[in-house]
Amino acid sequence: MVMPMQRRHFLSLLGAPAGAAALATLGGCGFELRQGYAMAFRTIQLTGFTANSPLATELARALEASGVQVTESTLQAVRAASSVMVPPSHIELNALTDKRETLVSAKTAFGQVRTITARTTLRFQVKRSDGSILIPASDVVLARDLSYNERDALAKQDESAALNRALQNDIVGQVMRRLAAIRPDQLVAPAEPAPPRSSVSAASGATR
Repeated sequence: MVMPMQRRHFLSLLGAPAGAAALATLGGCGFELRQGYAMAFRTIQLTGFTANSPLATELARALEASGVQVTESTLQAVRAASSVMVPPSHIELNALTDKRETLVSAKTAFGQVRTITARTTLRFQVKRSDGSILIPASDVVLARDLSYNERDALAKQDESAALNRALQNDIVGQVMRRLAAIRPDQLVAPAEPAPPRSSVSAASGATR
């Protein structure tokens, strides 16, 4: 009974460096283990994204992993908060630009494609529950080059898809960090200062 246990322990020790190496490899190619963030808001509505946007889908998953409910409308946010009006703990992330591109960035002297560039662009703004701007329009643009060979077109197509997913994950991480930086007191728009009384009205009041 001792030998099998020792053997299993020895095999687990052999597997540990391999697992660590695999995690290091994933980390080096842009892969990040999903982690939750502490968010000041409780519900969020994602608007403006293109139809069936993979970026919106991945962002929604990351938000839900952080305990935030992604709603389809403000009415759903009201019902989630058991309130009669949109709660301050609700925000809206509005995508002004949601675009993925694959561009030819270099060619050989014979006109053959040598390098392609994968680019993902997200321009967004965040609004409070009352519609006021919480985070002004911000741009997140990431691009990576990929060598291309027509003889390996199919393999390069798969590599390009993996690169686009890596860019998407990086953008989601950046957006999540920006959302996590929102403080609870920022969810309510600051009160506008009362306009100063004009000297004319003050003078007319004094003559009465």
